[in-house]
Amino acid sequence: MKRLAPAFVLCAALAAPALAAAPTTVVPTKLFARVLPGVKAHTTVPVLLPDTFTYGSKESKLYTSGGGSKNAWDLEITGAPNCGGANACFLTSFEGKRGGKLPGKANVKLAGGDPAYYLKFSCGASCSPDSFWFTHGGMLYSWQSKDLPNAKAKFTAAANSAIAAGPR
Repeated sequence: MKRLAPAFVLCAALAAPALAAAPTTVVPTKLFARVLPGVKAHTTVPVLLPDTFTYGSKESKLYTSGGGSKNAWDLEITGAPNCGGANACFLTSFEGKRGGKLPGKANVKLAGGDPAYYLKFSCGASCSPDSFWFTHGGMLYSWQSKDLPNAKAKFTAAANSAIAAGPR
């Protein structure tokens, strides 16, 4: 039994990197190019998206969806068509709405002084993704992403990028 243990440890150590989620970087304006015009046509809320965004999973094919109303919009990246927000295929979402408040006390300050609130993923009956809210220009933006390494720093950098770029 003692002779097998080192071999098992070696195999487990070699397999671990293959099992870890490899991050993927996307350009949201390109990824959402097909759905963004329809979203913008239905909303008065500025669509703020970062120049690039890195999320935790490496999927072979990405699917996008989105919608807009007068006072809100949403965009979603999934790993399967018609995901509908299911945990198994959800990857990342970006949302904006007129008004609203941070869901908790600000624990991040963005480059221009805007307050933000970061909430690390949690698990109960199911797991919720890392979440990030910030206010800018009287709007509340809510972003979520699953399996995001260094989520607080990545969300903060992405929000600063989105604000600097302005409405898309």
